[in-house]
Amino acid sequence: MKSIYPAIPLITCNPQFSIWSMCDNLYDDVPRHWTGMQHPLTGCVTVDGVEKIFMGKKRHNPYFNQISFSHMPTPQIINQVDLKVTPLKTIYTFRDDKIELEVTFFTPLLLDDLMLLSRPVSYLSYKIKAIDNKNHDIKVYIDASALLAVNMPDEMVTLGYEDNFVYASSGEDDMLKDAGDNKRISWGRFCLASPYGKLGITKEGEKNFGIKSFDGIAPLKPIINDLIGQTVKVSDVFPVLYNFSEYEKTSLAEGFVAFAYDDIYSVEYFGKKVKGYWTKDGDSFKNMFKNAVENYESILKKVNEFDQRLLDEANKVSPDYAKIISIAYRQAIAAHTLCYDGNEGIFISKECFSNGCAATVDVTYPSIPLFLIYNPDLAEFMLNPIFKLIENGKWPFDFAPHDAGCYPIVNGQVYGLKDGELLLDMQMPIEECGNMILCVASICKKRKNPSLAQKHFDLIKQWADYLVKYGFDPENQLCTDDFAGHLAHNSNLSVKAIMGIGAFGMLLKMMGKEDSYTQIAKEYAKKWKEITFEKDHYRLSFDKEDSWSIKYNLVWDKLFNLDIFDKDVFETEIKYYKTKIEKYGLPLDCRRLYTKSDWQMWSTILCDDKEYTDKIVSAMLNMLSDTNDKVPFCDWYYTNNAAKSSFQNRSVQGGLFINMLKF
Repeated sequence: MKSIYPAIPLITCNPQFSIWSMCDNLYDDVPRHWTGMQHPLTGCVTVDGVEKIFMGKKRHNPYFNQISFSHMPTPQIINQVDLKVTPLKTIYTFRDDKIELEVTFFTPLLLDDLMLLSRPVSYLSYKIKAIDNKNHDIKVYIDASALLAVNMPDEMVTLGYEDNFVYASSGEDDMLKDAGDNKRISWGRFCLASPYGKLGITKEGEKNFGIKSFDGIAPLKPIINDLIGQTVKVSDVFPVLYNFSEYEKTSLAEGFVAFAYDDIYSVEYFGKKVKGYWTKDGDSFKNMFKNAVENYESILKKVNEFDQRLLDEANKVSPDYAKIISIAYRQAIAAHTLCYDGNEGIFISKECFSNGCAATVDVTYPSIPLFLIYNPDLAEFMLNPIFKLIENGKWPFDFAPHDAGCYPIVNGQVYGLKDGELLLDMQMPIEECGNMILCVASICKKRKNPSLAQKHFDLIKQWADYLVKYGFDPENQLCTDDFAGHLAHNSNLSVKAIMGIGAFGMLLKMMGKEDSYTQIAKEYAKKWKEITFEKDHYRLSFDKEDSWSIKYNLVWDKLFNLDIFDKDVFETEIKYYKTKIEKYGLPLDCRRLYTKSDWQMWSTILCDDKEYTDKIVSAMLNMLSDTNDKVPFCDWYYTNNAAKSSFQNRSVQGGLFINMLKF
């Protein structure tokens, strides 16, 4: 069956532990890490002796899976007949003439429960019912490759069993020694648990899904086989961790497995190795994982309730909008790692398939609507690394930084760094000053409390003064859309500066201080309107005739209700955008036909125009359905052919929730 999404989230905990199905049917290919590297999972149901695959492939060898071995027997499949994706769950339905099988993946990414959200645990549940009114002998086999515990197949793993789970460990020797973009974790241990059936470890070539005597470990009872305790090269035997359950003469069978990753330490944070937020009260991995399995039912109940509440809100915008945020939710959250440094929470983003930067300010900025809606604390945790960077004396400029490191090593900015020196012409002075002020202001506005701004008042004032001095007519520099290159007199960047100044004025009022900044912002806005207007729209830059761009930075004037810009500016822009919408969306500006999903959605906030919003939403949904790029939700793509320009699995899709953001 054809999916309306290019890739489907299965296991989504953090950038290291993130597995997707990049095909229409769950059995069309092996599941993969968001980077595209094979992270195989296999699922098979055997009914009355006939085995049928419902997930992945029988073989886990990535080289084998690239070759057609027509002479070797291939298990049957049980047909996938339905797929439903909600914000927190992925639900597959399979059916043959005897049974219906429902398989649900979910990760409890509950934004209002940070201990659950930060656990590196994800679930697969199954429910089988007979549809022919007969009882059957049913066996369910689920496995996961040791490839999940390494960066590349030629690395080593130690295989073992502990209390109620089996694991594949790549050890601690390479822990937090390497940073970068297209990488998988190469330390810690991948674990599999289930209260049903048997757990075990076997070699890829010895898997047999259906035999009754399939060896394994009965839950909570240790057993020794030829792989337990062994250290092997993954590519030598491609070991798998499995769960095998049998149900005799029944018309109903159900169970679940839990996947977890014990990363020991999650990131290096200014020279200190720090753990996941779930450890802040001293919990051990063993105890946490045991609790995650034992409390499965209560966790699922919380997931279902949060899921429904989120969908109810999204459907108020439109059913199609609900479909878009459903595929964006887990991606936006799991492109971060939530940690605790001993003093405060840190929510570290990774610029996935961009450059691997960590805690990037102009990635935080577009993603922040989702986190403001459900937990402003997370938005603050995203900013903490930037404030820490400056407090540690690692920032030489009077404007705001771009990032705090390269994931998972968060020791200082790496963007624009050459031979140990930060290049001035590769910085984003106006962009990041505006972003930091607007992020702080949005948190304070949502909390109805200016304490965060008061805590960092001197820095925020410094950045506001920088915008007053340099922001109205930006010099030749980069903005967050750095892929488009440097641009002088950027009118949308000027809007960001004006909104940053206006937001600082709002903060001053919240603090009961005298405000002269709001008036400056209004004067700049009036001047901006005069300089950039051209016939029926506003220019890309002050000096470029016959140009245009999406003025997405204007959203804060609406959301904060500041009235910095005249109302007709918004109406004029939206009216013009309607003439520029392509089949798959609104181009970012006049230079090329590519766009950004987040900025398109932000533009729908500029006017209360449901027709325009529906057009943008419909075009974006068409892109997801029609693109040939089978990757997690790409935010930078072409509006004429739905082709990916670059980027995938990025946290910026949190910006798509802006239509649900209220202050």
